[in-house]
Amino acid sequence: MSAREPRERYSVREIRMRRWVEQRIEALGESAMRLGFDGLANLAAWPLRVAPDLRPRPAIVVLSGGIRSTGQLNATSVARVRLGAALWQENPDSVFVVAGGPRRPGRPVSSTAMARLARECGVAPGAILEEPLSSRTAENAAEVAALLEPRGIRSVTLVTSALHMRRARLCFENAGMAVGAAPVDRIEGEPPARASLFSQTLHEWVGIAYYRARAWL
Repeated sequence: MSAREPRERYSVREIRMRRWVEQRIEALGESAMRLGFDGLANLAAWPLRVAPDLRPRPAIVVLSGGIRSTGQLNATSVARVRLGAALWQENPDSVFVVAGGPRRPGRPVSSTAMARLARECGVAPGAILEEPLSSRTAENAAEVAALLEPRGIRSVTLVTSALHMRRARLCFENAGMAVGAAPVDRIEGEPPARASLFSQTLHEWVGIAYYRARAWL
């Protein structure tokens, strides 16, 4: 586990703003599903999708999709870890990185629960590295790049949700990594607002715009 300090301090104002935006997007997603036009987001979602590239690479990096206040991974994180573990079984010489810190101070660290699930899925404990500091995708990329740098690894298979993959890949490329995409498609088992294609798509386009404004892409 990394002993490094977070790259920047939590901003209470930013945390509140991010949650406010997420709540508004989720509310729109609920409306889209209720009114029956959620599927119309397919056209806007298409440019976000990245073709899979599952060629073996020195590291498999699994990004957190969320963890509940109870310490239980949500369905998105579980699906990502399971796909990553399946890929590791096919390439057991690779390093297996689970990335995700607390979303805000006092909340559970995703990487700990993800590492535990990875072991349950058959990933060798000695192959697992935890990145427990990041709270957003740009930090995932920076922290993972720093974690892998001493090993000389600059090429990874990235596991995250299909609609999140383009933003995530851009962040990792910006951190100097070559990326093969291992997208996880629509997740069952999440609350309807978060499972909404409309809300997921809008969330990503807003995220890309914000990241470009902050020069994180």
